[in-house]
Amino acid sequence: MSAGATIGRVRNATYHFYRWRYESAFLVNLGLAGLFACLTGFGALIKIYLPWTPVPITGQVFFVLASAVVLGKHYGGLSQVLYAFVGILGVPWFAGSNTSPDPIFAGVPGLYRGIGGFAILTGATFGYILGFIAAAFLIGWALDARVRYRRPAYLGLLLVAGIGLVYLLGAVWFYAWWTTGFGVIASKGGLPLDSLLVKTVIPFVPLDLVKAAIVLGIGAVILPNRPFARERDAATGA
Repeated sequence: MSAGATIGRVRNATYHFYRWRYESAFLVNLGLAGLFACLTGFGALIKIYLPWTPVPITGQVFFVLASAVVLGKHYGGLSQVLYAFVGILGVPWFAGSNTSPDPIFAGVPGLYRGIGGFAILTGATFGYILGFIAAAFLIGWALDARVRYRRPAYLGLLLVAGIGLVYLLGAVWFYAWWTTGFGVIASKGGLPLDSLLVKTVIPFVPLDLVKAAIVLGIGAVILPNRPFARERDAATGA
């Protein structure tokens, strides 16, 4: 079988998946959202701790972007809402900070236990979780709204914009946490913009761009290049 024929079969299969997703009942899509919530939680356990910031590098962004690409405008964002809600209720799948790294397997680097509960709401990293929700809704909405946004160039821009939204909300929340302590810890004083960026954005850019590139490659293969719902450009795809 030629490569072109293989790609055609894959595209036909993924088109039917997206059509099925669009036509499926709420509980089916809720189950898919729950699956991606679990994947995001797993991504939070893959961590690289940095000595100058309480924010670790994690695998979460990959699954956030993937949830938007696979689940679209409603359920991509809902998957991240579920991730946040269930974690706040106590499931220990938030990354947390680097104050007390606890390896899941002794001697195996990179996998650390997460945290759960209401304490995340006054921690340094909750802004990123809000960013996950916003990014998944934004990307998913755009991909479901227009066929042309599924083209690689548009998709790449959407993924980068989503990451930027995660950084924005993460940095704003971190700044508030640093300067006020949210009444839980003492204020650490002022935080210049350059220091804020070093703690909340710059260290994460290289790996997040790699994650975006992988999702872009996956999306370029699986996203339908024809309408499957009520896209605004369904008549032309332009």
